[in-house]
Amino acid sequence: MDYLKRAEELFDTTVGYRRYLHQIPEIGQDLPKTTAYLMEKLKEMGYDPQPCGGGVVATVGKPGGKCVLLRGDVDALPMREESGLDFASTGCNAHTCGHDIHGSMLLTAARMLKENEENLEGLVKLMFQPGEETFTGAKAMIADGLLENPRPDVALGYHATSGTMPLGLFVYNRDGTMMNSSDNFKIVVQGKGSHGAYPDTGIDPINIVAHIILALESIIAREVKSTQASVLTIGKVAAGDAGNIIPDKAEMFGTLRCDDNDQREFILGRMKEVIEATAATYRGKAELIITSGTPPLVNDPQAVDDFVGYMRELPVPNRIEVPKMHAASSEDWAVVLSQIPGAYMFLSAGFTDGRTTYNQHHPKVVFNEEVMKVGPAYLAHCATRWLQEHK
Repeated sequence: MDYLKRAEELFDTTVGYRRYLHQIPEIGQDLPKTTAYLMEKLKEMGYDPQPCGGGVVATVGKPGGKCVLLRGDVDALPMREESGLDFASTGCNAHTCGHDIHGSMLLTAARMLKENEENLEGLVKLMFQPGEETFTGAKAMIADGLLENPRPDVALGYHATSGTMPLGLFVYNRDGTMMNSSDNFKIVVQGKGSHGAYPDTGIDPINIVAHIILALESIIAREVKSTQASVLTIGKVAAGDAGNIIPDKAEMFGTLRCDDNDQREFILGRMKEVIEATAATYRGKAELIITSGTPPLVNDPQAVDDFVGYMRELPVPNRIEVPKMHAASSEDWAVVLSQIPGAYMFLSAGFTDGRTTYNQHHPKVVFNEEVMKVGPAYLAHCATRWLQEHK
C-alpha cells in the first residue's frame, strides 16, 4: 500500500479525529470520553480493542511472527485554552501538548494497517496511552500487560512539535540520551509552631526550607560531574498562615532532570541525605517523597537506523533530518524503551508563514494540522517495513 498517498486521502478524517479529541481533553489516568471514542472508532475499523492501564490496546496483522509496538499518547493538561480556534476546548483542561494529534495519527495508521492487514508479515500492537504528562501512563499499561501476549520486539513513537520549524522536519538521537529523566518530588519539613516574637520556643520549618534549598543547589554545583547535565528546580514552597506566626510545617515541591541514570540515582540518594541532615541540624525533621518519575529516554541505535531508513523511503516534501537531538524535557515513553528496543522522534507541526507561534504547554499554542498527512504514513510504513525485514 502507498501509505503516504492513503494518508493524504484520509487527511480530512484524521482532522476530524483530532478536532473531536481536542474538544474533550482529559488528564492523567482517567480518560473515559477519550478511550470510549478511540474504542468506538477502532471497532468501526474491525478491531477488537481492549482497555489497558487506563488506555487502549489493539492488534492487527498475523500472530506468531515479530511484533511492532506503535504508540500515541492521548492525555491533556490541566489548563485553559486560549488558542482562539473554532474547536478549542472550553473547560479547565486543554490539549496544549499535541497529544490529540498523536492519537489521531495512530487512529489513521490503524485504519491503513487494517486495510493492508493481509500483507503484514507479523503483528502490530497499537498503544493509545494515558498519563504521559504525569509519568504514570506507560508504567500503568506495562503493569496491565502491554508488553505481554505478545511481547513487542521493537517500538516506535512520535511527538508533534509546535513553533516555527518547517513541516517535513524530524528530529531524533541515535546515540546517547535524547531526553532527560524526570523525578517530581515533595519535601515535607516538620518543625514546631510558635509566636513570631518568640522564635526560640519553636522550630522554624521555613528557616529549614531556606537551608535545604541552598544545600540542594550545592549538590548540583559541587557533586555532579561537569560533563553531565542535571537540573534541580524548587518551583513551589508552601507554609504558614500569617506573618507573625511560625508554622508547624512547610512543604516544598520540585523536579530533578538528569541525562544519565547513574547520576540520577546518585543525586536522589544525596538529596535524601542532605534534606534529612539539614533538617536535623536545625532541630526539625524532613522527608523526601518522589511523586512521579521516568528515566532518561535512550533510543536503540539499530531501531533508529531501521525506522529512519524506512522514513526516507517515503517521498515526503521538504524532508529535513536533525540527528543528535538532546532535550532537557522528559517523556515517559522512556519506560517502554528501557524494556524493549525502540525509537522516539519529533515531527515538526510548526508554521513558517510569519505568524506568532507558541511552544507546547502554552495556552495559545496552535499546531499545524498538515503534519497529519505525514505522521500516519510514517507509523504504518515503518511498522510494515520492519516486519518485512525482520520476519
